[in-house]
Amino acid sequence: MQSTVDIFRRFVANIPPLFPTILATEIKRELKLVEAGVTDIREIEQAMVRCGYALWPWNQAFREFTRRTQESVGEQFFLSSLSLELQEKYFEYQKLGVTLQDIYSGRAAHYFNGDERDELLSALINMKQHVNEFASREVVGIKKDIYLKLVEEFQVVLEKIKNNLDELKNLAHTETQHTLLASEIRSRVEAFEHGLCLLGPDINHEEVGRSKEFFDDRRHHLSRMRGIHETIEIDFYKEEN
Repeated sequence: MQSTVDIFRRFVANIPPLFPTILATEIKRELKLVEAGVTDIREIEQAMVRCGYALWPWNQAFREFTRRTQESVGEQFFLSSLSLELQEKYFEYQKLGVTLQDIYSGRAAHYFNGDERDELLSALINMKQHVNEFASREVVGIKKDIYLKLVEEFQVVLEKIKNNLDELKNLAHTETQHTLLASEIRSRVEAFEHGLCLLGPDINHEEVGRSKEFFDDRRHHLSRMRGIHETIEIDFYKEEN
């Protein structure tokens, strides 16, 4: 349980820029209630999911803005942390098609020796920090409108996610013939909601949208198969008479 509370703290500590103050206060209040002595893991997870619904569009928007920032200025920050010798080696490998993303993903690690890889790792860490700081300044400054537009776009996506999850919850609620299927649907909904708040993998809104059709097909299949293995008894004596 303590690990879940720690995740909650980390989630709240990284509230993105310009997130509404009233909502931020409410989320911090939820965390304080948990820290005050909530011992039911389900209550903690439910509190995190509520916060996740509020934060998700903002987190996604800031993540996307940061990604774009890294594409535009990340290499500058990266190079500023490298020695001149390693800068020159990096430029040489660039001519062979090696990119910053190859360095970031580790695909180009074999081009460099151990000491160089250590330096590259340190430069990547510094780059990440500088990019985040740079992005944070821009979203409250000259790029505020772009950032808020991204928030609006992700709020539209979240609304679709919520509608799809509500449909799945209703499907599970009305599924009375196949209790295992209903349980499977609820587990899938929980997994999706956990993806909103660091309790699970990032939510894939396209997968959420496909889930209703998937479970509808499963239900129809189970209904068709129902009773197929039941033994059919025939009274031959009655047939003869």
